[in-house]
Amino acid sequence: MFSFIILHYKNIEETIECLTYLQKLDLKDAHIIIVDNNTLSISEEKLIKRFTKDILKLDQNYGFAKANNKGIEYAKRKYNSKFYIVMNNDVYISDKNFLNVISKDYEKYKFAMLGPLITSPSGESVNPFPVIKNIETLNQEIKRCEKLISIYSNPFSYWLLKRWIKIKHFIKKPVRPVNGRKVLTKAPLHGCCLIFSKDYIDKYKYPFYNETFLFHEEEFLYQRVIKDNLISLYDPSLTVFHKEGSSIKKSNKKERLSKLFREKTRLKSLNLLLKNMQMGEDNDE
Repeated sequence: MFSFIILHYKNIEETIECLTYLQKLDLKDAHIIIVDNNTLSISEEKLIKRFTKDILKLDQNYGFAKANNKGIEYAKRKYNSKFYIVMNNDVYISDKNFLNVISKDYEKYKFAMLGPLITSPSGESVNPFPVIKNIETLNQEIKRCEKLISIYSNPFSYWLLKRWIKIKHFIKKPVRPVNGRKVLTKAPLHGCCLIFSKDYIDKYKYPFYNETFLFHEEEFLYQRVIKDNLISLYDPSLTVFHKEGSSIKKSNKKERLSKLFREKTRLKSLNLLLKNMQMGEDNDE
């Protein structure tokens, strides 16, 4: 009835912790599939097999969307589940009523996709997710991304930016996003934990937009929700914890290069999103 699709990349400790939490749930009607983005060693694979034998080993790092699409395809072909719970490996579920809530929500709303209330160390992972909803805002974000790439490419300009942000936040504390308190049926949802119904999986060849590597998958899903009038349900009674890779500590150089990679990858996704949204506008004319 339920398939958990958990995306693994490098951090075996987080994957094992994620699986340890899942073992505390009633899993008699559930299957766990680990999707490995080509990083598991033989010893790490043995550790995972203590929890599940379903390990989909990919031949390369496909990123987020493609890897999860492959995991969902595997689960659909092998188990033909009613619900597909797609999770990052740093998402932990401790609510023993989690699966029951999903079933009840589907009975009531017949959702295509469902998202939980998210707690996290930074408080930045929230639902509804603050997606980019129009081309004007998207173009502004593309310009911002290009500017950050220029800054992160230079160690000195990166150091200046960090100093400026520190002073800015000292003067005025940044406003953190918060989780919604009410049930919503057209909610943009955070990609760290998404529950898809069989209806949705059967309708689309690719549950996630298949061309992105990382970042902004939420916008592509939301565009589909609006275009096809889908039920994208947010239920705050459903809860998860998102660790957000909080245990990873980087040196200043590695931090800068990591952010540079992030923004370059993000720019590719933003340009794909722009193309996708422009096509949508053309079709509306």
